[in-house]
Amino acid sequence: MLMNLNEGCLEQIDDKCLICQEGWIQDEFLENCHPICGDGIIQGQEQCDNLIPDQSCYQCKLACVENCQICEFGICLQCIEGFIMNPNFSCDPLCGDGNLTPYSSEQCELAVNGVGDGCHDCQFIPIANCKTQLFSICLECELGYKMLDNACFPYCGDQIALQQYEDCDGNLESYDGCYQCMFECIEDCNICDRGQCILKCEDGFEFVDNDCLSVCGDKIVTKQEDCDDGNNIEFDGCFHCQCSCPENCSNCYHGTCLECNDQLSLISNQCNQQLSCGDGLVQEQEECDVGNYQAADGCNNCLIEQNWVCISITKDSPSECAFVKAPGLVINYLNMTQNKQYISIQFNQEVKIYTLQPLSETLKFELSDIDKKHWNSSLQIIQDVGSYLSFGEYVVQIEVYQLLKFRPLLTIFVNQEVANIDNAILDDDEKQITLQYPNYLNDKQKDYSQSLKNFNKYLIYCLSGITIISLLLGSGELFVEIMAILQFQQYLRYINLQYPQNLEIYFSIYDMITIQPLLDFMQVEQFFQFIEIQSNQEYSDGKFT
Repeated sequence: MLMNLNEGCLEQIDDKCLICQEGWIQDEFLENCHPICGDGIIQGQEQCDNLIPDQSCYQCKLACVENCQICEFGICLQCIEGFIMNPNFSCDPLCGDGNLTPYSSEQCELAVNGVGDGCHDCQFIPIANCKTQLFSICLECELGYKMLDNACFPYCGDQIALQQYEDCDGNLESYDGCYQCMFECIEDCNICDRGQCILKCEDGFEFVDNDCLSVCGDKIVTKQEDCDDGNNIEFDGCFHCQCSCPENCSNCYHGTCLECNDQLSLISNQCNQQLSCGDGLVQEQEECDVGNYQAADGCNNCLIEQNWVCISITKDSPSECAFVKAPGLVINYLNMTQNKQYISIQFNQEVKIYTLQPLSETLKFELSDIDKKHWNSSLQIIQDVGSYLSFGEYVVQIEVYQLLKFRPLLTIFVNQEVANIDNAILDDDEKQITLQYPNYLNDKQKDYSQSLKNFNKYLIYCLSGITIISLLLGSGELFVEIMAILQFQQYLRYINLQYPQNLEIYFSIYDMITIQPLLDFMQVEQFFQFIEIQSNQEYSDGKFT
């Protein structure tokens, strides 16, 4: 009778295995054979056997997948809480439970209501046209796009045309065929295709209802117009771009009057009433009429003469004229301090203006043949001119910032109507005055003057050293003579002369030749003040003495 061998047993006595088969190992305690786990051979009750251990096979048993609670032979039957089984019998995080599982397929987690910012099905929503995205943040957009508020938008002006968004992409200039990345007609073109002009009206025409029509009022005479004077004034010879006769004209040709109606005279293509200058009646085109043709009576040829004022007391009375001297503008050169020149402006009579804007705001200054950036002006108001009578007085300061080979010419403009008490108008609203040569030093000249000043400083130091040595050697005459020379040099700067800027720099070195610091140290001024106080005091022996 054959005896059944135990599994994995090669030789046995009764139920005890003596020798195990290859790949099996004997259990001396149980006296049976067990498969060798880790030899790479699946035998007996082994579910798996890997030569190299991994997470899928543990102690020759198939391991449960991650996050699986119950499994058989490596197949998950139930996942742990917070996970759900997928068709591959693996456990995926439960999307929408509000818990983000790290190191899982979840990239983000939706809110309780199923809505998440930039999150859909627990995955970050890809940002359109984003080249590099980290989580829900776009780091770099694709070529032709520009990032704005974490989104990629077409970038107009980068010379990359995106077919789905842009017709073209060149520059931001209008009327060149492409504007704001859309095809556009060039300037004055009426019909175009993809930026190319197909129909363009000629000058003087405009495109209306698929046709080029003449434009009236653009001062361009076309074939459809008789004339075009740029206005819509009647009786000026051209009205609605058609020739018309002036008012009261009985016969005209192409807008030019040939004959006026009765009792009217043709003057400058206009029909006006016959002027009767000298009849003592002021008509519409007359300034005055004193009833004669004599000059120097204020009214000559029915025009008011200069420095005269004419009025008509009644409509039918002749004009009465009186001589009134018109105000004048007086300009005087004051002085020049360093590089600043001062000019006085005033009137020889009390004057006024007829506007609310002060006269000082309308005074203008101009230097001939000098660029505005090379000079500057400022106005000091002493007495301004307004609606009330005043002489008006101003001081203008002019400073020129360049060397000149000529004396600059200053022009002063009065840009308002200025009148005196008799309403006589200022006879000359423009005056000129010649300025002095500017005392301007450029940077190179200033550096040269400063170098000369420093040289003079070292020279004074040397002379001071010589005087001390001579004084120690008993030569007092040399000491006195050198001190006299230095003192004389210092006094030169106080002569009442206008020195140029380079000499001002040179003379400033002599500020060091003074005994004022010594007097301050010895408090000489306080001593003299004390003596003066003592000399002014009065003493008495009694209260009422």
